[in-house]
Amino acid sequence: MQGSLAAGKTTLTKGIAQALGVKDTITSPTFCIISEYEGKMPLYHMDVYRLEGAEDFINLGIDDMLYGDGVCLIEWSEKIMSELPKKTIIVRLNSQQDNSRIIEIENWPYGDLN
Repeated sequence: MQGSLAAGKTTLTKGIAQALGVKDTITSPTFCIISEYEGKMPLYHMDVYRLEGAEDFINLGIDDMLYGDGVCLIEWSEKIMSELPKKTIIVRLNSQQDNSRIIEIENWPYGDLN
């Protein structure tokens, strides 16, 4: 997920967690980097804002999360685009002056998710 501070990334995560049946309270993982929740499937909520770049992300040992059976939601994903799986869906939240949001969703890399 991409967007400025307070764009709604964690709020969107709360909605996805609710749809997955997660009962825990969802908070921003800014300081712990990764929060893991159990629901209908595992939910991994990551915040890479404090990482220096892709190498720090790789050093987290996240392959099992990225390529496993769960859902990974990565806030500030623009910092680590080179490390994202082929079947990544990018969600951009753009805050507007009236406090509304424009949400853009795209496949990355561009094209088919197959």
